Amino acid sequence: MKPELLLPAGNKSCLRAAVNNGADAVYLGLQRFNARRSAGNFSDKDLFSIIGYAHQRNVKVYVALNILVKNSELVDYFDAINLAYSAKADAVIIADPNLIPAIKKNFPKLKIHLSTQATITNTYSIPKGADRVILPRELSLEEIKAFSKVCETEIFVHGALCFSYSGQCLFSSIVGGRSGNRGLCAQPCRKIYNNKYLMSTMDLCMLEKLPELIDAGVKSFKIEGRMRSPQYVGTVSKIYRKYINHPQEIEQEDLDMLKIVFNREFTSGFAFNKSITDTAQPMNRGLYIGNIKNGKLKLKKPIKKGDGIAIWTKQRTGFKVDFSGEPGDIINLNKPDSPVYKTYSVDLEVNLGDEIKSVDPSIIKTKIVLPEMKFKKNTSEAKLFVKCYNQKSAQDADRHKADLIYYDILKEDCEEVKKQITHSKFFVYTPRILNDKELINIVKKINKLKPDGVLVGNRGLISQLKDYELHLDYSFNTFNDIDIKEIPIISPELSFEEISNLKNKNIILLTHGDLILMNTKEPIKAPELIDEQDRHFQVRNNHGINEILNCKPLGLFNQAIKFKELGIKYFFIDTKEPRKFIQIYRDILSGKPFDDKKLRKGHTSGYKTTI
Repeated sequence: MKPELLLPAGNKSCLRAAVNNGADAVYLGLQRFNARRSAGNFSDKDLFSIIGYAHQRNVKVYVALNILVKNSELVDYFDAINLAYSAKADAVIIADPNLIPAIKKNFPKLKIHLSTQATITNTYSIPKGADRVILPRELSLEEIKAFSKVCETEIFVHGALCFSYSGQCLFSSIVGGRSGNRGLCAQPCRKIYNNKYLMSTMDLCMLEKLPELIDAGVKSFKIEGRMRSPQYVGTVSKIYRKYINHPQEIEQEDLDMLKIVFNREFTSGFAFNKSITDTAQPMNRGLYIGNIKNGKLKLKKPIKKGDGIAIWTKQRTGFKVDFSGEPGDIINLNKPDSPVYKTYSVDLEVNLGDEIKSVDPSIIKTKIVLPEMKFKKNTSEAKLFVKCYNQKSAQDADRHKADLIYYDILKEDCEEVKKQITHSKFFVYTPRILNDKELINIVKKINKLKPDGVLVGNRGLISQLKDYELHLDYSFNTFNDIDIKEIPIISPELSFEEISNLKNKNIILLTHGDLILMNTKEPIKAPELIDEQDRHFQVRNNHGINEILNCKPLGLFNQAIKFKELGIKYFFIDTKEPRKFIQIYRDILSGKPFDDKKLRKGHTSGYKTTI
C-alpha cells in the first residue's frame, strides 16, 4: 500500500495548492493552539469550509493543536478540539501525551496523532490511545523500521529542520521570551554564533530515499512548510506524488525545481547519517546557476526572461532578468564576483483549482468532561534535591545533608557513590534521549543498583520502573495539572503566576543551576557558543547528545521563599558547587535573612511569562 502524502496548509491558497496537486492529506492550524502561530492559519468558521472542500476531493484534514497548554487554557483547548470534531477533521495533532485519555473520553471516535514535539524516541514511549506517532527527525532508518512495526508512523521527508530535538528546545523561550513549545519560535538557531551560522540547518530532502522509506513501512510522508508559499506547496506535492506513484530514478529537472521553490541546501538527514547544518547563510538559496567573475556569468543552468535571480554578495540583491540563456552561455552582469542563484522560474505553474466556498458552521454541543483537578497540598517540610556530577560533589552534598541526591546512572562509579551516601536519599538520573536498546540497558542497571528512586529523563522509562519512586525531569514539559504525574520538575517556561494557579503542589521547582536550552544529535565542535551580544552558551556532551546551556545560571535566591509560600516544598539545585548553594538555600528557606544582591548579578531569576 502506498504511503500517504501529507502537505502543509498555512492558508487557503496553500490548502488549494496541496489538494489540487497530489496531496492525500493536509495538516493545518487554527488561530490558536498550534505550533505555527505566525502562519496565516484558519478561523473557526473557515474550518468547516476547508474540510468540506478537501473531503469532496478525497483529501483528509488533520488539525494541529500541538502546543503545550496552560491550566487557564484547558477549557478553550478542548473547545478547539470540539470544533475540529464538529467540522469532521480526520485527526487532531497534539504535543502532550497526558491529554490523550481526556480527549478519548470526550471524543472516542476522533483520531489522535502525536506530534514530533512529544519526543517519542523509543517504542516504550508510545502512549496508549495514540493512533499515529510523528517520529523525531533524528531517528535512524533502522529505528524508523522498528517503530513502523508496532505503530502507525509519520515522518518528515522534506522541508526545514530543527537543530534541537523537537519538544526539547527552550532557547527561544528562555533567551527571547517567545516559546517554540507554544508556537512562537524566534529561530535562535538561525543566528550567528562564533562568527558563523553554527546552528543553521539545511533543508530535508528525502526524494531519492523514498523507496527505502516505503520499505521501512512508514504510513505517512510529511512535507514541512506551513509558512511557505502556494508555489512551494503545489510544486513539492506534484514532485513527491510522481515518485511515490512511480518509483524511478530522480530527474535532475525535478530536483532543480525543488531547489527553486525553497532550499537552504539539501540533506537526507540523520536517517541516512548526514550532517544537517550549513554555516554559510540561513536563508533560501534557490538553484545555483554559476559564479560571476570579472562581471560575467557563465551559466550552469538555463534561464528565461522573467526568471528571478539572487546575487550573493554581503548585501544580497535579487531581481527579474530580461534575458535568456542556456548552460555554457556567458551573460554580462557587471556585478561583483559572487555566486548567483535562480530563485523564481516562469515555468513554475501551480494549479490552485476551484475557490473554496463558504459554508455555515455547525458545532456539535459536546458536554466536555475534564479530569477533576482537586487541590493537592504538599505537607512535607521544604527539601533540597541536588544533582551531582561526580563523586566529590555527591559526598559534599551528602555531608551538608541534601535531602536527596541525583546521580548519573551511566557513570561507572555510580554503585560506589551509592554506598558512600549516608544522610541523603540516593536517586539516579537518566538521559533524556534514549532508543530501545539504551532504555533496556538503563532499566537493567537501575534494577541491579536498586536506588531509592529515579529522576526520569525519558518517557519510555516510566512503564519499566513501576517499583521505584519516580521524579520527572523538566524534559517532560509539565505545564498543567493534568500533566502532573509522579513528581515532576515543573516546566521552567511557566511564570510565577501560572505556577501559583496549579492546584497540585506536589511538584519540584528548578531553583538554581544551569538550564538546558537545547538537546541535539548534531555534533558541536566548539566548547561554547558566543552570540553577537557576547553571551556565552556552554556546550556539554551527555552520553552522545550535545546540550547547550543558558548563558547565565538560574538563581532564585530569596525569591524561593515566594514559591514556598505557594505550597511548593521541593527545590531542585543543579550545580557543580552543591556545598555552597545547599547552605544558602537551607538558610533562605528556613527564614533566615540573606543578602543576595551580589549573587543575583551573575544569575537569571527565570519564571517570567513566555507567550
